[in-house]
Amino acid sequence: MSDEHNRPFKAADPDYEPRERGLKRRDRFLDVATEVFLQHGFEAASLQEIVARAGGSLATLYRLFGNKDGLFRAVIERKAATAFGEVSVPALAGREPGDVLFDLGTRLLDLILSRDAFGVHRLLIAEGARNPQLREIFLATAPLRIYGALADYLREQTEAGRLAVDDCHLAAVQFLEMVKGNYYMRGLLGEELRIPAKERRRVVRHAVEIFLHGVAPP
Repeated sequence: MSDEHNRPFKAADPDYEPRERGLKRRDRFLDVATEVFLQHGFEAASLQEIVARAGGSLATLYRLFGNKDGLFRAVIERKAATAFGEVSVPALAGREPGDVLFDLGTRLLDLILSRDAFGVHRLLIAEGARNPQLREIFLATAPLRIYGALADYLREQTEAGRLAVDDCHLAAVQFLEMVKGNYYMRGLLGEELRIPAKERRRVVRHAVEIFLHGVAPP
């Protein structure tokens, strides 16, 4: 196994706090690493190529990320954290259920139909068995967070009598998975999807109508 993997999974210098220039260098490494991982896959990706494209030095990369595992982890963390932006119950509170569901559903469908999203998901599938930490990081920072935020909102709406949901977390998962429909699997398998915005909105709106019909109070 190469030295790219033999270094510790965490950053080689955990106490290192880069200044503004270092933060820009870190972002540049992550931008280029994302491109290289998506182009070549994890195993074939080379740190030397990433450094050559990004500039800087291999020593700086090791100091920031530790090794290729650490760099890949940082790429996944950043992708997952920015997937939906800041989604929280206060941001959802006070809004009509139909509006909340349509907004989240639209954002999810737009996200999963993006080329980068399919690329990251394929990388996680290929790498997840070897390094389950990466899978857990992605789940905790993206899907589980959005499921939790929607579940909390559904719970508040149920307590207020506007909805009737027995299992709010399960309902949140089922709604968002219903939005994904068969598009996710088709794209994951490599189909070039070109779904017009009008059709995406129609799909989401239909999912919202079905969901709200099922959780309407008696």
